[in-house]
Amino acid sequence: MMQTITARIHDAQPAQIVDSFTEFARLLDIEPRQTAGALSLQLSAGRIGVVPEGSGLDVTLEAQTGRQLYLLQQLVLNRLDRLDPVPRLDWAHVDEGALPPNLTLATLVHIRQISPNFRRVRLTFDDVARYAVDGLHFRFVISALPPDEAQGGSVLRWPVIDASGRTNWPDGDLALHRPVYTVREIDADAGWMDFDIYIHAGGRVSAWAERATPGDVIGLMGPTTMKRDFPGWVAFFGDETSLPAIALYLARLPQSTTGVAVIALADQADRQVIRHPPGITLRWIERTPGAVADAIRATPLPETDRFVYVGAESAEAEATRIWLRETKGLTRGESNVTAFWSAGQGTDA
Repeated sequence: MMQTITARIHDAQPAQIVDSFTEFARLLDIEPRQTAGALSLQLSAGRIGVVPEGSGLDVTLEAQTGRQLYLLQQLVLNRLDRLDPVPRLDWAHVDEGALPPNLTLATLVHIRQISPNFRRVRLTFDDVARYAVDGLHFRFVISALPPDEAQGGSVLRWPVIDASGRTNWPDGDLALHRPVYTVREIDADAGWMDFDIYIHAGGRVSAWAERATPGDVIGLMGPTTMKRDFPGWVAFFGDETSLPAIALYLARLPQSTTGVAVIALADQADRQVIRHPPGITLRWIERTPGAVADAIRATPLPETDRFVYVGAESAEAEATRIWLRETKGLTRGESNVTAFWSAGQGTDA
């Protein structure tokens, strides 16, 4: 059943508001619908409607779930925050003091070493099924204190919704760390989800994995949705940080898919058993500077019916993105290049 919430934007210039949301639609490659000054945007989470009325504008949000409705609220607030001055907005209803609907509290079941540099974390929580349907990445919420100061994975104060409808995040010693991780395995019926941590010195999550104990409560936000409409030929390239995402995609590809997957590891003992269609060639290579980019350039790409996924260090990812678009002519829909980490910051700094 569709859920709806309304709001009023006061004393604003209608054209400025409509232009801001039209620009947002262009950024997302969404075709806005405009009728007599009114604007409607259909997003994956639901619909945003903006209608000029008197000295302000009326806003209507529609979504299938409360979580999606809340995400639409945050999108609206973020767009308004870009304006100068920021217009005042009043929601018809705000759950002030409640946990944001996009935050899930999960309990640690166990952590086990699966290779020299990877640990697998198992969590249990109520709405595992939501992550099982095309779930890909999520934010892992723990204390932001330095590893030598944080006590376990305990969070002393969770974010809450404030009177404006925004998420009020704790700061100072109560601040939270929210790195992005990837679903690895999931069993909705049994109520658990696994994800993998690449262990490295100096990382907050690596340190958390050292000190966490069963029963610790952590937060999850998400998930993002994985791509499903793959062409007949695909290629996946990445290092240790993108290994879980590549593994998840390979396991869910149609069995008729053909292509290649190349994963660069600093330690070949970190190889994992990965399910994949028989027409996909899986190769493990040594991770050296530029190894992922070199592997991509050495791979012949079909002229059509193709898709290339890349997950690597930020500078390498950006160079690859430019090469795929400008040299090989891949369109936005034919590639997905993601920077999983930065050489200057580490993977979960």
